[in-house]
Amino acid sequence: MPYDAKAIANYLLDMAEAAGQALTPMKLQKLVYFAHGWHLGLTGEPLLDEQVQAWSFGPVVRSLYDAFREFGADPIPRKALIFEPLGGLKVRVKAPSLAESVSVDKDLAELFLTRIWEVYGGYSASQLSNMTHAPGTPWDRVSKHYGGNIPKHTTIPQEWIREYFQPQEKSA
Repeated sequence: MPYDAKAIANYLLDMAEAAGQALTPMKLQKLVYFAHGWHLGLTGEPLLDEQVQAWSFGPVVRSLYDAFREFGADPIPRKALIFEPLGGLKVRVKAPSLAESVSVDKDLAELFLTRIWEVYGGYSASQLSNMTHAPGTPWDRVSKHYGGNIPKHTTIPQEWIREYFQPQEKSA
């Protein structure tokens, strides 16, 4: 079972804080996308519990956009939150975490996300965005499919993401 995208984002925010870095919404979006892509490519299973959409600045996870849009291009100062109804008008606000997920092994997920951070954490938001726009990427395929005018809420097919990130056998 896939993870809540906000739990993945919160783990990456913790990693950035531990490294003394701040994440903007755009950089966080791209890190989550690369994590999802590599997970699909390596395991055949999605990391996220929602689809990735194709927006003009690349792949976007809508729940993360909604959670952090108020920060624009500024660093994110807090974790993503969810609101759980407790009955009546009472609501509990909490930050989802990997530990709360009923998904795959938490330790493996943490190791996987740590590796994503090691590989991609040093890139800027613009560099990561450029990587997602490169020729042949899933975002590029969607953009070309629609002649560069991607309709709002268009999802990037999971199969295209999986194919792109799936390790290719090297011929000798």
